[in-house]
Amino acid sequence: MRLAFLAKYSDFGLLLLRVSVGFLFILYTAPALMGGPSAWTHFGAGARNWGIHSHFQFWGFLGALLGCVGGVLMIVGLFFRLGVLVLLVLAIGHAIGVKHGSGFRIALPSIEMCFVLAGILFVGPGKYSVDKT
Repeated sequence: MRLAFLAKYSDFGLLLLRVSVGFLFILYTAPALMGGPSAWTHFGAGARNWGIHSHFQFWGFLGALLGCVGGVLMIVGLFFRLGVLVLLVLAIGHAIGVKHGSGFRIALPSIEMCFVLAGILFVGPGKYSVDKT
């Protein structure tokens, strides 16, 4: 097969996946984190999916902060599985919220991200990471 030479670059492919998914989470959660209390309240309204019906501002700030921190941890590869687990919980909450609000077909990208994060959680950070576990 002509593309068999790519097998020796599997760790680079994992690094590329880690950086791109981590960057997407930072890109999604950083505006909510920097947006102030009104953005935190809007971002935290998704806590209703977990049965929480008050303190949306706190939950929004916490979710946005954990999304940014989890994205950075994923990119760097430090405490990788903990960062991915945090992002997976946020992605599951988002997928549930989108499914309840708009239907299953609209929730498919969120569900796909949950599967990507679950796969990365099992695979680990690869050779190019700060945390050599």
